[in-house]
Amino acid sequence: MNDKADATEADLALKQKHRAMWAQGDYPALASELIPDLGAILVDACGIKPRHRVLDVGAGAGNAAIPAAMMDAEVVASDLTPEMFDAGRRQAADRGVELEWKEGDAEALPFPDNEFDVVMSCLGVMFAPHHQAGADELVRVCKPEGTIGLLSWTPEGFIGKMFAAMKPFAPPPPPGAQPPPLWGSEDHVRGGSSATGSPMSTQQSRL
Repeated sequence: MNDKADATEADLALKQKHRAMWAQGDYPALASELIPDLGAILVDACGIKPRHRVLDVGAGAGNAAIPAAMMDAEVVASDLTPEMFDAGRRQAADRGVELEWKEGDAEALPFPDNEFDVVMSCLGVMFAPHHQAGADELVRVCKPEGTIGLLSWTPEGFIGKMFAAMKPFAPPPPPGAQPPPLWGSEDHVRGGSSATGSPMSTQQSRL
């Protein structure tokens, strides 16, 4: 097996582990307890309006997608772990809204180019291992004059420090994989740090 095939196999194995991890616990209950307001904050920051077509990447149980649907937007909630969708459907029904739930890899979104007015991610796309691939997909599916909005943990915050503390005890990631909290660095996202790699150029990012 060549190096490229080895890397592809390692990426697949990592994503399978991610899916199993998120499916195993009760993340929807955790999110509703620890970050109940973040989704609505992101929706407000994105300026979502009625009839906007909105994609939530790494949507989980819809903590951002459901508030977007409550704005009378047409919302698709996409996640690598569809096991969380049932909890999201129940929450959406409780709030009297409907949205589409679609399994999808943030690095290979199952949607056409220029499909959405708003593409957002609330603590979701940051966990995709290859930041450039994830960023390319956010840009690809967003309309040219659309909005991309991300909410991420920062390297300097508690979660970022926790990831750094755990790194020596974790198995090595696949080649090219990057730490999730880097998405919380504006320099990283906008292209100001060539050492770490930049998922979006200044021209591409619409944050």
